[in-house]
Amino acid sequence: NKPMAPIPGGSGLNTATHLSSLVRDFSPFPESEEFLDVMLQTSINEEDEYGRVLMSHAKEHNFDLLNCKRKKVGKKQDGKKEGEEKSKLVTVEQPASTAHCIVIVADGERSFISHLGVMETFKASDTMLHELVNCRSANPTFKNHHHHIHIAGYFNMPGFSNGNLKRRLQKIREKRRCNSHGLNTYTTTTSLVPQYDATEKWDSGISDDLLPLVDFLILNALEAGKISKIPIDELDGGNDLNRAVVFTQLADFFWTKSPQTYVIVTLGKAGALAMYEGEIIASIHSPKVYNSPLDPTGAGDAFAAGFLYGITSWRQQRNHDTCAEIGSYLEGSWTEAIIEGLKYGSAAGTACVMTPGASVPASKEKIEKLMNGDVSDDDEEGEEDGTNRDARSEESYDSEYDSSYYDDSDYDSDYYSRSDEYSENGGDDPVMDGNSNVEEKKDVK
Repeated sequence: NKPMAPIPGGSGLNTATHLSSLVRDFSPFPESEEFLDVMLQTSINEEDEYGRVLMSHAKEHNFDLLNCKRKKVGKKQDGKKEGEEKSKLVTVEQPASTAHCIVIVADGERSFISHLGVMETFKASDTMLHELVNCRSANPTFKNHHHHIHIAGYFNMPGFSNGNLKRRLQKIREKRRCNSHGLNTYTTTTSLVPQYDATEKWDSGISDDLLPLVDFLILNALEAGKISKIPIDELDGGNDLNRAVVFTQLADFFWTKSPQTYVIVTLGKAGALAMYEGEIIASIHSPKVYNSPLDPTGAGDAFAAGFLYGITSWRQQRNHDTCAEIGSYLEGSWTEAIIEGLKYGSAAGTACVMTPGASVPASKEKIEKLMNGDVSDDDEEGEEDGTNRDARSEESYDSEYDSSYYDDSDYDSDYYSRSDEYSENGGDDPVMDGNSNVEEKKDVK
């Protein structure tokens, strides 16, 4: 047994950490500091121990943490004058602490005891609009300015529901489009991870109100089933036949709610799949399966980070005409970007389950081995015998996809050729916008 110790955590912070690591290790333009700029907007109390742990972690892992914690304005008595009370409005600090939770891991299963603290009053309207709208790069050669905004842990942030997040996303897109002028285009994509809804309502306007503003919905099988009200195996969707039926229903459900939203569903050991316009367009198997994961906490966040890196790096290397905003009238497909995202996401998520700590990114070598289908290393416990796994998980990622879901013949290879003119497409800022907290972890053997 190990004693309890505060370690950095929270969906937003975990995702920012893993994404920053992937940018550092895999950027196709290592000499350019402006390739992908990771920033986390959240709410913490900088005066308590938990807040200091998070700020130190962000600095160590080379991403900006912007504290959106509001100051409460209230009345304070300021003495009396001629027998009358005199008061004035002053700024009063909120006493709430940085969010934190106790995570108990036993036999690969997790239990959480959470305290929201300042996150309970954190609203989407508290985020720093200027940072979400404007590109940070001042390089005059950049023509295509693209932002990606990721919302992590939607159900854990009460202040993001009731239309609050919807209004914020609408304002961001409106202001960025207004910034476009001449040859300069300002485009925006968004993604959202709902996480588990502790209220068990599984609504908060996410499917009927918010989804049309989300380009990539990333969730696990349990969350997809709860939101859609479609019965589904909580871990991996059940056997192959059951998955085929259930995910056809899921694809149709999300298509009717928002035809332009790509839905990415993680399936644990079974991998992940992507749905769009009522169809399953791509799937991937986990590159490696473990009987006894060391610590599954944060694997979903690591997957999200890998997926975001895959799609943004793919997008970064193309021009606006071949990769326009999703839902625009310009032609262009994100299918290849989705596949790239699944590759990185599956590798990052798989590596995470054998790494203690949700905010500890895997090494570049580990990610590369998993992406290349090299599952031969036996230096970690809990590895499942390869003879019991689906044969496709032994192959390289080039052949990981089920041909019934994805057919290469539909795409023109010249259309997706890599652009060498990075100077026209740089300066993108994937902006992290979500929750963070400190996890007090106790490993139970």
